Amino acid sequence: MMRNKCVGGGNLVTTSCSEKERLALVKFKHSVEDVNGMLSSWGIGNDCCRWERVGCDIVTGRVVSLHLRANSSDEDYMAGEDDWPDGHASLVNIFDRYQLVGTEVNSCLADLENLKHLDLSGNDFQFNQIPRFIVSLKQLRYLNLSNARFHGNIPHHIGNLSNLKVLDLSSWSYLKIDNMAWISDLSKLEHLDLSGVDLSRTQNLDNLLYAIPSLLKLSLSRCGFSLAHLVSHHLNSSKELVSINHLDISANNFRGQLPSFVLNMTSLVSLDLSYNHFSMAWSFKRFINMMSSLLELRLSGCKLQRINLSPHNLNYSIHSNIQHLDLSLNEIDGKFPYVLTNMSSLLSLDLYANSLSSSIPVIPNLLKLDISRNKFQQIEDVRIWEQCYLKELIVSNNELVG
Repeated sequence: MMRNKCVGGGNLVTTSCSEKERLALVKFKHSVEDVNGMLSSWGIGNDCCRWERVGCDIVTGRVVSLHLRANSSDEDYMAGEDDWPDGHASLVNIFDRYQLVGTEVNSCLADLENLKHLDLSGNDFQFNQIPRFIVSLKQLRYLNLSNARFHGNIPHHIGNLSNLKVLDLSSWSYLKIDNMAWISDLSKLEHLDLSGVDLSRTQNLDNLLYAIPSLLKLSLSRCGFSLAHLVSHHLNSSKELVSINHLDISANNFRGQLPSFVLNMTSLVSLDLSYNHFSMAWSFKRFINMMSSLLELRLSGCKLQRINLSPHNLNYSIHSNIQHLDLSLNEIDGKFPYVLTNMSSLLSLDLYANSLSSSIPVIPNLLKLDISRNKFQQIEDVRIWEQCYLKELIVSNNELVG
């Protein structure tokens, strides 16, 4: 008789999980402090496929997924700046709901030989190293160890997980990589997030741009590396850039010219350059025209006042498909950047925390506009809200009268 759906994975299984795998999960449960009962169903009955957060193969009953992400809110991740130890964000009291706490990830999970999906993100492993036994889980397609308070070097042996499609090791600067040579062995990888990992002394860093042809999404925010470090001077010019769709290199304090490899990424759909200080000698118009594939561009906190966004650019010909543009937290003051009115593809525009004070022109097709924390004073300056197509207008922290 066909079994009911198992609680954790939502699969119809025709056999119970093996005794070996059941015992492995029970042992793992006993190896951690289970804050608020994330694993409260583990141990109830003999069929681990019925336990919450456990997914099993439909036919064999083998455990194929563990969804052990801590249930916590993003806004709790960082304490105040004065509380940061050694310049790193404090993670004290951030997980007020489900979380696992342990000194290590118990190696009993190695008995789950068919595991394809492992998510331990947001838990607290108390600054221990990423366990090496994980590389024995050869079937893994998805591995998420983000913000789990691991510490030290990311083991090169992760390169042995050749079936990985998603790898998320993002953290709050507790992890580092000394050599990126192993990444080229992950030939099926599509999504890589190393945000917050210390890459300042990483060798072969340019492998991220050239060695994984399947890579579609790359996040390198807050990694502390330089552009010269990322793009090797000895790089063979015949190598082709990977076909990345989403690239995040925000908050690395880059300086100088906009990197040429970005302009050569013709498949980019989303680009985040926020909180860097590129030389503003480059032309905003030229940049936008060259990035014709972009749908989302984030330039928050880039000190863009020096970019020529002045009214005489009104007749600029801009060939853009950008739908979402973030220019928040810059130094754009005075008159509204009229060059933006030629971007008819824009659906969302974020100008939060600038110093704009002039009237806002019509921006065709715009659905969302954030002009909060600017210097608008007259209600007439923001009359764009009367246009019926604008679905959301945010004007807080201005001194509007009239």
